Amino acid sequence: MVEYKLDITGKVCPYCILFTRKKVSKIASGDTLIVKCDHPPESENIPFDMKKAGHNVEINLVKPGLWEIIIIKK
Repeated sequence: MVEYKLDITGKVCPYCILFTRKKVSKIASGDTLIVKCDHPPESENIPFDMKKAGHNVEINLVKPGLWEIIIIKK
């Protein structure tokens, strides 16, 4: 299993989800993608979208206004 990182800080909707979906589509099943974001709606939208697609998701608040979303591809 490989770990990838995607930094989408400074980006807004809909680019955050689009960049995340694109990156997830390029990694192998079982690989992990760590998404760093600072756009508050995405701390809910990305996990919802990824869970809907069947991936395992965990979200961590790094500091106020900064999240890490950990996605393990199904």
